Amino acid sequence: MPNQEHDTDVRSAAGDHQDDPAGRPVVPEQRSPSAARLLEMTARDTDQWLSDARAEAAEVVAKARQEAETLLRTAQREASNMVEAARVEAARTGEEAQAAADGVRAESEKQRVEAEAEVARLQQVATDHAQHLRHHLNDMLERLEP
Repeated sequence: MPNQEHDTDVRSAAGDHQDDPAGRPVVPEQRSPSAARLLEMTARDTDQWLSDARAEAAEVVAKARQEAETLLRTAQREASNMVEAARVEAARTGEEAQAAADGVRAESEKQRVEAEAEVARLQQVATDHAQHLRHHLNDMLERLEP
């Protein structure tokens, strides 16, 4: 970090030891055209470096924006694919559930029909037995009564 001692060393090397009463360094008159030329070249080089740095920064920003846009498009495409895959899976799962429910409903209906048929058969057997017993009892009563 530059300090006052460093400033004094630089002034000493430049042959400038004077300050005005306000404490500002007094800039001497131009000593040589070559020094002015050197300062001019340095200023031009500094401008060029600044311009190059700005161009490079703009290029970096442009590349970063392009990469961000690419990443965004990729993420959107992947998200869209995931949503579509989820929709397809949900539809498939719904169809499977509906098929399972239809199967259970059909099996229940089949069992209900079979149970009703069995009840009807048993009622017929009971009716047949009741008639048979009545007939048998009537026969027995007729035999007992001469």
